[in-house]
Amino acid sequence: MGSLSPSPSLSDPVLLAAIERAFDSTWPVIRAREAGNDKARMAELSMALSRRLIELAADGVTDAQELGTLALETFPLTAPSLTPKATAPGGSP
Repeated sequence: MGSLSPSPSLSDPVLLAAIERAFDSTWPVIRAREAGNDKARMAELSMALSRRLIELAADGVTDAQELGTLALETFPLTAPSLTPKATAPGGSP
C-alpha cells in the first residue's frame, strides 16, 4: 500500500481533507444502496462510515481513494439494506 504511513496525526489538515473527500465520495454509494429514507438509519450509517474512515486513517491510510475503497469493504453492499439479515436456526432468513 503506497499510502500507508506510520502514526499519522488526525489533526493534519491534509489528512482531514483526505478523510472528507473519502466520505464525500463514499457516502452516496452507501446511501444509494440503503432502502428507504429512515433518518435514524441514515445517521447511524453516516456515523459508522465516519468512524471507519477515522480508524483507517489512524492505521496509516492517507489516500482519499484508498480510504473510501477500504471503508466500503466494511459495508455489505450486495443487499438493499446494509445491515445483514439475521438467519433463523437452520440457515434460512
